[in-house]
Amino acid sequence: MSLRIARPWKHPRSGVYHLRQRTPADLLQRLKGQSVTLPIGEASASLTVGPIVQASLRTKDLREAKVRHAIADGALKRFWHAHQAGMVTQSLNDPFGAVGRTDQAPIADTAKSEPRHLLSPGHPPTGTGGSPLTVGHLFDGWAAYNADKRSRNTIKRYRGSFRSLIRFFEGRDVRTLTTDDMYSWAEARRDCEGISVRAINRNDLATVSSVFRWASGRSGGSLMTGNPASGISLDRPKIVVGRERTFRDNEARAILTAASAVYLDPTNLPRSATRRWCPWLAAYSGARIGELTSLERRDIRDEGSIPVMDLKVTKTGQPRTVPLHPHLIEQGFLAFVATRPEGPLFYDPNRHGKGTATTPSELQGHKLGRWIREKVSLDKGVHPNHGWRHTWKTRALEAGIEERLRDAVTGHSVASVGRRYETPTLKMLADAIGRFPRYSIGL
Repeated sequence: MSLRIARPWKHPRSGVYHLRQRTPADLLQRLKGQSVTLPIGEASASLTVGPIVQASLRTKDLREAKVRHAIADGALKRFWHAHQAGMVTQSLNDPFGAVGRTDQAPIADTAKSEPRHLLSPGHPPTGTGGSPLTVGHLFDGWAAYNADKRSRNTIKRYRGSFRSLIRFFEGRDVRTLTTDDMYSWAEARRDCEGISVRAINRNDLATVSSVFRWASGRSGGSLMTGNPASGISLDRPKIVVGRERTFRDNEARAILTAASAVYLDPTNLPRSATRRWCPWLAAYSGARIGELTSLERRDIRDEGSIPVMDLKVTKTGQPRTVPLHPHLIEQGFLAFVATRPEGPLFYDPNRHGKGTATTPSELQGHKLGRWIREKVSLDKGVHPNHGWRHTWKTRALEAGIEERLRDAVTGHSVASVGRRYETPTLKMLADAIGRFPRYSIGL
């Protein structure tokens, strides 16, 4: 699809604004003649797919046209995307802009089904010249616009914050929100939902501010005149850190010993393989556990003479290739991979329920964390999976591995603009991994 910013088109005779969107070339022959239902204000319009899909926005007011256009345009783009991904089962006449049900329900629908409500202090829903632009509508538009620009994980993380925002400002026009409103929501997030101040400031407010900033700019159609979340933060209480986030030597040995004792159970091989290999892979790479549980057989390969793993599902959306530590190979990890069929190494897609928000790889990571806590006595201040990330960086520092190589292995952003011009070679990374000290548990 074109990356050109979509805008309402004004009919030269009637002065009424329209949505006009070109049907993607790869879908035209397949969908030509089919109908699609789009939300237009408080109503909907059923259209026939042709080379161009056009719908009247039923208004001559440019500001209202922008609101209606953003919602309808986002719904239509999700419809194209769902068909391209092969996820559409039916078309829906949905006032929140859900067209073509996919495995991810629109955020407004999800929030609407929540039984719990946090009442917003303030005003009744009002808009300019018609229906309100709700928080759910706005997020749907942002998500559609960024479907090919942001990683799936990023959009999913944003969705979590916006579910709370939708509940708090249910039905409220987002253009009426003030900085006081946003501060009230942040306080309710802390006091009523039990979210930490650190998470609210770093995640929730940063997320909401980012979407509002988009809606206030050209790419968002200037739907908002300002960003009510800009500069908002809660005062952080003084936190006394109980302990370091790295594993202590006895904790690391206990986890790896438990992992090495796992028998690969043929009745549930992915689960037992996750317990056997993912702690060791994390210990020798510092990778996030979700990056490892997402690995497929094709992701373990040789690059020249260097055995590597391609981490494709990452937090930032940027894939990276990490050499395998020789100790992993000595333990038989490559032999294990060679016995597996094509597809995921650590989960079975057929065991995962359809339409759930948590991916099979994420679910397997959560289960691994619970299993480790059952097997090993860990302090609550250290995470059973993410602790390896802190531990790897610390041990790599002790081994004299330079910062640029440590960041490249773990996928951390570099510290300066100049460093972005330096791309470590695979041989440099393999040499660094080779210098990383082995874990000794009697193997």
